[in-house]
Amino acid sequence: MINKSAYRRRIVIRGLLVMAILFLVINERSLSSQNKPPAASVQVLPLSSMSAPHAASTDINPKSSTSTTTTTTSISNSTLTSAYLKNAQPERSPQPQQQSQPAKAVAAAALPVAAAKGTKTVYLTFDDGPSPITAKVLEILQQEKVKATFFVLGEQAETHPELINAIWEQGHTIGNHTYNHNYQELYSGFPVFWSQIKQTEEIIRSITGIRPQLIRAPGGTFGHFDHTYFNLLEQAGYRVMDWTADSGDSKRRGVPAADIVGESTADLQSSKVVLLLHDGGGHEASAEALPRIIAKYKAAGYVFGQLNEHIEPVQFRVSSKAGLKRTKPSASWIAAHVTPNAGLFAAGKPLVLEVGMLETSLQTGEYSIRDGQYRVPLRAVIERLGGEVSWDPLSRSGKVKWNGNVVTVDVGKQKLILNLQSGLQVEHPARVELIGGSIWIPLRDLLETAGHPPLKVSVTDGERRVKAL
Repeated sequence: MINKSAYRRRIVIRGLLVMAILFLVINERSLSSQNKPPAASVQVLPLSSMSAPHAASTDINPKSSTSTTTTTTSISNSTLTSAYLKNAQPERSPQPQQQSQPAKAVAAAALPVAAAKGTKTVYLTFDDGPSPITAKVLEILQQEKVKATFFVLGEQAETHPELINAIWEQGHTIGNHTYNHNYQELYSGFPVFWSQIKQTEEIIRSITGIRPQLIRAPGGTFGHFDHTYFNLLEQAGYRVMDWTADSGDSKRRGVPAADIVGESTADLQSSKVVLLLHDGGGHEASAEALPRIIAKYKAAGYVFGQLNEHIEPVQFRVSSKAGLKRTKPSASWIAAHVTPNAGLFAAGKPLVLEVGMLETSLQTGEYSIRDGQYRVPLRAVIERLGGEVSWDPLSRSGKVKWNGNVVTVDVGKQKLILNLQSGLQVEHPARVELIGGSIWIPLRDLLETAGHPPLKVSVTDGERRVKAL
């Protein structure tokens, strides 16, 4: 009996164990099916998209067809701006040129999106600044989430570089409005107008790292521009932009804000409006009117755009009397100044110069490659790297003062002369040229004579780079 009783107990225990195991298994499967996440698609990235770009190391003479190159897998650095650039470039900081400034780089790379067909677009433009009023204008635009285009004067940009930088940093477009707005000078002949455009362009470039392609003539082109002005500026790569609507804020002193609003919004039916406003001194009423102007355009269904070199320009017709008393520039002057200028805006790689602890860059058109050598404008390179350049018209030579060294660049005798403190002179033959009023020189000759011999030259997908001692 004892054996039978024990046997029954074992049978019962085994049965309970089996039931317990079955229960656990079934429960586990149930929980697994409830908690299992849905299958996710996996994207396999191609190896090429993860690889670092290859950099080709070359000698300073960029003879790609004959020189031996060494390929490395290093990621190229962003082009930095020279020490004197105010945006930490921007690069606007593009560059806001140059620049460890991501915000500017983004601003520089992003082009305004074209409006969809049938969309009404208004382009707010401000002339004659920057001035203290510009700060208020920028504040309003930021509050309204609206972008605009500022045609600035060179002399005002020199006085208020922080406002130029603010315009750029906030993502607005900067255009060139000449240096001093003096009609008598600007419209006496094209070379004077050109000189002021280039002067202002360099001021803007030194602050933001970019060269504006948009130009607005003081007072507009009608009665001021002849065909020579239009044709040569176009040949040089610029876009001249007038306006379709005048706010009337510069008709006289003290125009009331209400009148400015009325003039600015008189026509809310046009598909494209380029509105002329001013942010120079004495235009407080324009800033006061701005919120109401923006509100009226928004209510009328307009979107706000920024002008750029890709938009079809608005230009007044040429007056039959314009240019009657002017002398056209000579063919040699045009060849020296205008023709090479278009290269400044052509697509290409910048040439980055890394000399000691300083760095700057020359954009496409600001340097050339001839006979396997980089050739650069003397003044632009030396001044961006902290040196000084002077010109002696009698001896046709330039004098460079840079990092304690004094170098004479003799155009006539085609040589560089290093003037040592001991009084001795060391001469180096060099292919020196005077082009458009600027001395151009082989980069290697300049660096070696000035005591900064090249250490390494590289070319990547994004830049050309020369590193010197």
